[in-house]
Parts: sequence; structure tokens; C-alpha cells
Amino acid sequence: MIAVFFWGLLGIFALGFTIALLVLVQEGTVIANDGITVIIRLRDGSEHALPVAQADGSRPFIPIGKQVAFMPEALTRRQATYMLTPKWKVLLSGLAISLLFLIISVMVYFERFI
Repeated sequence: MIAVFFWGLLGIFALGFTIALLVLVQEGTVIANDGITVIIRLRDGSEHALPVAQADGSRPFIPIGKQVAFMPEALTRRQATYMLTPKWKVLLSGLAISLLFLIISVMVYFERFI
């Protein structure tokens, strides 16, 4: 029974985390990238300059016009964080993970109690 609760709670946590991300993450478009900072324009018209240079010196190229999901600074311990994925991909991946955990929970329940 503990295993059923464990997998069920993981599924509910993943689903809650996905919903929280969808509420808090904002979509934007890359409008400039000089290799050190990337400038993102959000749908409300505000612009954010985010660092792209890594600690090891590598500087990934993020193409101008790329859609990104932007996490406000209040959500992160670092200054700014962004994900190179559209918001709908965040939704699909979160739903897939939560459904996987919930399906495992149901399978464990039926294995043990039926």
C-alpha cells in the first residue's frame, strides 16, 4: 500500500509542478544574441537580457526568432533562467511524466490487491 501512495504522490506532484510551470512560465522570442547575453521579448512587450555564457566559457548559439519559455527571476535562485522550449512542450512533458507515475501507481495497486 505504501508503494501505491508513493507512486500516486509522485504523479500528483509532477502534475502540480507542471500546472505551476504553466502559470508562471512566460513565452518569449529571442530578438538578439551576441554570444554573451540573449535578449528575449515577452508577449507583453517587456525585454529581458539573460546570460548565455557558461562557467566553462562555452557560449551556445541561440538563433534569433527562437521561441523560448522564460522563468521569472523570482522562481529561481540564479539571476535568470530560461528554457529553450515552447510552453506546450513543457505541458506535454509534464503530463507524460505525471501520467507515467499514476499508471505505475495503478499497476502496483492491481498487482498487490487483486
